[in-house]
Amino acid sequence: MLVALHSAPKGFFATGLPTNTDDLIRFVQKAASMNFKAVQIGPLTDVVAIQGERLREVLNRLNMERNVHIGGIYDARKFALTENEYSAARSQIRLGIALCQELSSTLTSVHPPFFASTEERDEQVVLRAKTRFLRLLKEQTDFADSNGIKMAIESFCYPPFIFEDLADFIKFVLQFPSDKLGVLFDVGHLYQIGLDIFEAVALFKDRLFDIHVHDATLEKDYRKATHLPIGKGAIDLPEFINCLKQAEYDAWLTLEIKGTDKEILESKEYLERLITKAS
Repeated sequence: MLVALHSAPKGFFATGLPTNTDDLIRFVQKAASMNFKAVQIGPLTDVVAIQGERLREVLNRLNMERNVHIGGIYDARKFALTENEYSAARSQIRLGIALCQELSSTLTSVHPPFFASTEERDEQVVLRAKTRFLRLLKEQTDFADSNGIKMAIESFCYPPFIFEDLADFIKFVLQFPSDKLGVLFDVGHLYQIGLDIFEAVALFKDRLFDIHVHDATLEKDYRKATHLPIGKGAIDLPEFINCLKQAEYDAWLTLEIKGTDKEILESKEYLERLITKAS
């Protein structure tokens, strides 16, 4: 397992995301100075002009692995019922695939659509959103595969997203070949919502392409409860790493925390000690 760093290490909402090539180059250089060997570029929640070839040159010079996290905050009701939201989601995914090509990366990941309010959620709209998301991903995973790129869907497998639970989520994922679509497992969000992260490892075992790691509590407000530095929450991370080892997971643990440089570095080093101990 390799500890990587997400390119918005202070979180999705607490600070601005990198919005241009210069921002991303500064991020990559700083990550390298902290001895990270891999970075995740994203989330690309807006279509921004990134000079992929220039960024690739920096990554290559620093000998850093990379993948692309499209993210994507798709409104499920609009996604189900309008062409504009569907087209926007398609454009974001194509952007991620194109950036993967430019960066010489082989993995990009995406969020499922979500409902902005409980009043908008009804079975017919949920079904239509799932059907359209299935169609979109089948089209885009085929396109990505033709370019040597795999895709992963982040494990938002609970309301307000379009999935009801772990079983519903994995049923959706299993409609795709395992070499085309996998899971980006977000351990902090699943823990905060009260789901069994060890059951999730067992369910996702053959589809785990990447893991977002941040500590979390069971507090109801996910903004306060998630994206915590390692050790600031309640997740049994030693047992989680052991569980991954038993599942023969040997890919990335991508840190996605709100924290200082010191907390990011300490979180990295703690995870690396756990990995060594589990070996």
